Amino acid sequence: MTDKSDKGLKAKVEAHNAKSKHKVTVGMLRQVYNRGVGAYRTNPGSVRPNVKSPEQWAMARVNSFLRIVSGSKAANHDKDLLPASHASSTRKMDTFDPDELPTEDEIEKADKPLNKPFRLPKGSSKKFGVYVKDGDKTKKVTFGDPNMEIRRDDPEARANFRSRHSCDTATDKTSARYWSCRMWSKGTSVGQMTKDIEGQILKSDEEQRLVYGWASVITEKGEPVIDRQGDVIKPDTLVKAVSKFMEHVRVGKQMHDGDQVGVVVHSWPCTNEINKSVGLEADREGWLVAFKVYDDDVWAKVKSGELAAFSIGGRAVKGEYDGD
Repeated sequence: MTDKSDKGLKAKVEAHNAKSKHKVTVGMLRQVYNRGVGAYRTNPGSVRPNVKSPEQWAMARVNSFLRIVSGSKAANHDKDLLPASHASSTRKMDTFDPDELPTEDEIEKADKPLNKPFRLPKGSSKKFGVYVKDGDKTKKVTFGDPNMEIRRDDPEARANFRSRHSCDTATDKTSARYWSCRMWSKGTSVGQMTKDIEGQILKSDEEQRLVYGWASVITEKGEPVIDRQGDVIKPDTLVKAVSKFMEHVRVGKQMHDGDQVGVVVHSWPCTNEINKSVGLEADREGWLVAFKVYDDDVWAKVKSGELAAFSIGGRAVKGEYDGD
């Protein structure tokens, strides 16, 4: 994404938020934009004849998304990126952005969904609330200092807060500390964790600029592979994540940051169940991909060996591993 395009997205955010009750963020529009670029390159049949560049198609997708948010167009794409308070949103409401969170009235009208934080009215002693399951009952947990700004994007402020509140041990969802710590986690959603799992690059194709390899490995010879965050990904979870990625995203960046540098063109969720169904055998389960590199500098780093592995980023609800 060019600086000009990014400035354009920021201007659209300001203009939209000034007149719409459903707020958007620059991060949302960047994701919509990147999906537009990916669609232009991977699904050319969907592109209108008068569109001449991926950037033009991406910005058209952003404009369509904003019309959906404002209510002037039916929701037919990117529902998972719509503000949580939007009626057609399929994203979890447990987001960090206070402007995105629904109000308490909206949550009440939605029959008090669990684990979905909401904004409390001005003048309340706490900033946020959330309904959780406490045994056989539903409990309302309130949390957050209404006078404190959540500066989770400031590494020092985030580290200080999490240290003061011992956030690494905050696991009780019925406690205010749990939800406050989630608000101060690095990332964009409450109750979800960002994963970063590296996989080895096995082969590259100079002519087509394709890189083949494991984007993720989840088992080796029947034993679960524990990733760098100490987590285990189950095969059915991997398949769902891969399917969603290929349907809605496909784009890739260098070290999860900056502009798009390529796109996933081939994808195989290599699980024992899927392999068996097509007559394959493997000692490893995981996600095999072929990634097409567009960026010249990134391709040079691949050839030099500076970039020698894939790294996937995503969100997952964490739970206890039961060994199955």
